[in-house]
Amino acid sequence: MHKPTTHALYVLPAFFQRKTFIALAIASTLSACGGSDDDSLAAPRVVKDPGGACAALAGQVVEAAKIGEPTTGATVKSATLKPAVADAPNADGTATVLGTPEYCELLVEIKPVDPSAPLINTQLNLPTNWNGKKLQFGGAGYNGSLVTGLDASRNAPPDAPRPLTRGYMTTGTDSGHQNQPGVENFAFALNQESLVNFAYASYKKTHDVAIALGERYYGKRPVKSYYMGGSEGGREAMMMAQRYPDDYDGIISIDPVMNWTGLQTFGNWIGGIRQSAPGAWLGGKTQLVHDTVTAACDGLDGIADQVVSNYRACKPVAEAALDTKRCASGNDEGPACLSTEQLAVLQSAHAGYEFSFPVSNGMQSYAGFGFGGEGLPGNWSNWLVGTAPPTDGPTATGINQVYRYGNGYVRYFIAQNAGFDPLTYEPANFRDRVLQVSNWMDATDPDLSAFRDRGGKLILREDLSDTAQSPLTGLNYYDAVLARMGEGNVGEFFAAYAATGLPHTSGGMAAGTANTPAHGIPGRVDLLAVVEDWVEKGIKPATQYTLTNRSALAPFAEVASKPLCQYPLYPRYTGSGAGEGASAANFSCVAD
Repeated sequence: MHKPTTHALYVLPAFFQRKTFIALAIASTLSACGGSDDDSLAAPRVVKDPGGACAALAGQVVEAAKIGEPTTGATVKSATLKPAVADAPNADGTATVLGTPEYCELLVEIKPVDPSAPLINTQLNLPTNWNGKKLQFGGAGYNGSLVTGLDASRNAPPDAPRPLTRGYMTTGTDSGHQNQPGVENFAFALNQESLVNFAYASYKKTHDVAIALGERYYGKRPVKSYYMGGSEGGREAMMMAQRYPDDYDGIISIDPVMNWTGLQTFGNWIGGIRQSAPGAWLGGKTQLVHDTVTAACDGLDGIADQVVSNYRACKPVAEAALDTKRCASGNDEGPACLSTEQLAVLQSAHAGYEFSFPVSNGMQSYAGFGFGGEGLPGNWSNWLVGTAPPTDGPTATGINQVYRYGNGYVRYFIAQNAGFDPLTYEPANFRDRVLQVSNWMDATDPDLSAFRDRGGKLILREDLSDTAQSPLTGLNYYDAVLARMGEGNVGEFFAAYAATGLPHTSGGMAAGTANTPAHGIPGRVDLLAVVEDWVEKGIKPATQYTLTNRSALAPFAEVASKPLCQYPLYPRYTGSGAGEGASAANFSCVAD
C-alpha cells in the first residue's frame, strides 16, 4: 500500500527577484488565517490580499520530495485571481447558471520521471473565503482533458451552490496525458508512467500538490479532504479509499468502473466478439428488449410507470419473457423478434464474463448488466448496440461504446499494438500483462480497514439501468466488504445506494423523455452534503434520500421526486393512482 507523505510548511523556492514580495504576501495570508492549528470549521478563513497572495504563487515549485508518488517536481504555470460571478439566467432564459466566488486559479504542471512521459496538468482553485476544506473531482472515460474543479457537486439539485462557492478549495487533473486530434485516446497507455498515472498516481500527486500550494496560500492545511467522482472518476474515488486511505476523510463514488479489467474485457467481448458472429448484432432490437422487460417487470414494485424498481425480482421473469421473443425460424425476421444468436447475446450480456484465471484481488468474473431502461435515450443504443456492427472495425464510426472502450484497452493496454485485432482477443494469451495492468487499474480490494481505522467515510451510488458498466459491480463489492469486515463494522463507514431506472451517472431523465413516465425519472441528490454531515457531525446516512427533478431556472421548482434507497432496499409504490408516482411520498424503501 502506498502511504501518503506528511507535509510541513513548505520553504519557498529561490526566485530572488520576487523573494521579498512573496514573503510579504505569504505573511499577509498567514495573518489573515491566524496561522493556528485549530481544526474548527465554524468560521471561514478570509485572505486579506488575495491579489498579491495569488500572484505570489506564479512560478513556484513543489519539490518532488513533497509528492508521494515519483515525479521530478511541480511548477505553477499561472496564477490568476478570478472575480466573483453571480448566479444568472443563460442566454435563452431557460436555466440558471450558478456563479462562482472570487478565487485564485492555479494551473500546475507535474513533471514526469520518464522524460518521454507526458506532464500531468492540474488545476487548483483557492477561494478568498475558505471553509478550511478541500474537494478533489474525478475524471471521465480515459481522461486526457483537464478536470477544472469548477463544476457543481455531482448530480446535486440545480439549487445547490458549487463546492467552490461553498468555500472549498477544489482541484482536478487530466490524469497525466492530453488527448490529441488524430490520435486514439488510448495511445497514452504505451508509456508505462503515463499508464500508472492514469491508474492511480496522478490523483495522489494532484492531492499532494494541492495540499502544498493551498498551505502556502492559506497558511494551514485543510481540516478535511474529500474526493468525488462518477464512472472513471468513481473508480478513482474507490482507488483513493483503497490505496491512499490516510488522504481522504470522505469519498463519494457514483457508478464506478472499479472492476476495470473485467469491464473492458467484457466490453470487448459482449460489444465486439459476441456481436460479430453472423446474425448476432443487436441493431434494431433495443425497443423490443425494452418493451419486453418493461412488460415483465414494471409492475413488480406496485406501479406500472415504465421504471423497473424491484430489480432483485426482475431477472427470472425478464429472462423468461425475452425467451418468448425468439424468431420462429431462428433467424432475424425483423424488429418484432430475436434471432437465436441475438438471444444468446442478450443472455451473455446479463450473465457477465468469466476469466480463466484470477486477476487483481482474486477477481475472476465481471457481473452482467441489469434489466430495465434499455430504451432510454443514449443507453443501449449507445453503449451496447451502436449504429454499426463491430465488424466494421475497432475505430469505426457508430460502433457501440463498450466495444470502443474495450478494444482500446485490448490493443493499447494489453497487446500494446494498435493494429492488433481485438475480435481475436483471449486474455489467457496475455496473462502476465493482464495481471500487471489489473494490479495497477482495478479498485476491487474489499479490505477497507485502513480507511475505516483513520475515520474515513465512503458513499457509493449505483444507477441500476447503467449499461456503460454493470451496476452490480459496486453492489457486489459492497457485499464483499461486508463479508470481509462484518456488517457492524461496515455500517460505521460505508453506505451504498441503488437508484432505479437511471442510466450511467444520470442526474435524472426529464419529463417527456421517451420510455419514461410522463414526469420523467428523478435523479438528483446532494451526496456531498450527506458525506459532510457524516464526517463532520457524525450523522450516519439515512436509509433513504429523495431524488428530484427540478426546473433548471430559479427558483428551481420541483417537477418530480422518488426515493433513493439504501442497498439492498428498493422503492415500492404505496400510493393510489398512476399520477401519484411523481411523488416520493408515495413510495417506501422495502426489502421485498
